[in-house]
Amino acid sequence: MKSRIVLAREYAKLNQKELAGILGISPSTLNGYERGNHDPKSDGLIKIAKACNVTTDFLLGLSDIMNKEADIQSKAEMNKISFETDKKLQQIIHYYNGMDETGKENLAEQAEYLFGKHQVAKEKEA
Repeated sequence: MKSRIVLAREYAKLNQKELAGILGISPSTLNGYERGNHDPKSDGLIKIAKACNVTTDFLLGLSDIMNKEADIQSKAEMNKISFETDKKLQQIIHYYNGMDETGKENLAEQAEYLFGKHQVAKEKEA
């Protein structure tokens, strides 16, 4: 559940402090949920789902569909995304969550740069 809470929060474009404020909990409690140190109770899970506009089934790992309405509306434009994150992606998310806004922007720029290099290399291979 821990990585899905992170994904839901990022889907809602919220940082930990913002989501914690909406939920009425401390940022450290939310951080504990996101790290898997403890799980939210059922009412907390429902609050997270509502605040992030995702389903509780997604948070619980019962479905890979984050938001049924968005899934229905965007099926044509969205490929099904697998949220089974590998350890490297979890590590990147952990680093990202520990950064201030400047650090997050720098990380995003670096990722974009590396992705561009990857695309150029793929095109040269073809």
